[in-house]
Amino acid sequence: MRRGTRLAGPALVAIVFATAGGRAVIAAPGIDPTARYDIDDLLRRHASDLSNLPTQAAAQGRPVTFSVDLAGTFTTNAGASHDPNAAVDTAYVTPAFSVDVTPVTLSGWNVGGGAQFDADYYSGSYNNRFGEARAEGFAFADRPLGPGTLTTEAIYLGTFNNDYTNHQFNLWIGDLDYGFKLGPVNTDVAAEYQGSEIPELRRTRVSTTFAYTVPGKALGYELTLEADAAWSHFDAGADNGRNDVTAAAIMIASKKLENGWSLDWEGAYVNRGSNRELSRFDALELMGEIGKRF
Repeated sequence: MRRGTRLAGPALVAIVFATAGGRAVIAAPGIDPTARYDIDDLLRRHASDLSNLPTQAAAQGRPVTFSVDLAGTFTTNAGASHDPNAAVDTAYVTPAFSVDVTPVTLSGWNVGGGAQFDADYYSGSYNNRFGEARAEGFAFADRPLGPGTLTTEAIYLGTFNNDYTNHQFNLWIGDLDYGFKLGPVNTDVAAEYQGSEIPELRRTRVSTTFAYTVPGKALGYELTLEADAAWSHFDAGADNGRNDVTAAAIMIASKKLENGWSLDWEGAYVNRGSNRELSRFDALELMGEIGKRF
């Protein structure tokens, strides 16, 4: 299902931007929150990733479906630190609750939406440093176009501390995606713009995904290999002119269980380069997730 999981990144306890040598600096204990977004996006863990949604057939006539998920993750760089000597390896759990509106057909478009609420709870003393909660809502419309599918989305993402008592920041996102099959590989190309009340978070992103599903199953699991990449250009505040390139290599094993349950395992390596030194990092993570849709 891959709905409730979120990789590394501490809570954005405070976001204080200052200009230092033409670069944006985020005061401790927070880090650049775009690191968390990029990891989640490339690992296809945002609620707005339509590959997570039930089809009209799977919804069995229900106009709304719900899902609950519980993920456990181990990461080698919880703070997405650019300094390997400062990287923190730790584990955390992420419970999540999702609501999805079953798509309906309007004038040749499939139109739907959904929302998700989740939070990260880290082991030991790391929870207060890294824990974060998210509220995400989205609406989309897609239709066949040529050999693939064209999708447009409007997305809201709000970030909080992990008990939802302190609102940190918002992102308002417009996204245009085209997905098609290239031989045995499913391919997606997307462009989006992210707006925010914080100028340093405003950026344009272009991303691509290549996913190959291994024929047949192994021990009942469907195996998928993915390669993902995203380029970002920042256009406001102290980060104006910053450019990032994030890449991920991912292996996923998914199994459908009885009564709407599912089980997923994932291994991923993520690397981000940037013309801003503090925005560079890499991370390795292992995740297991169980979920139920009803």
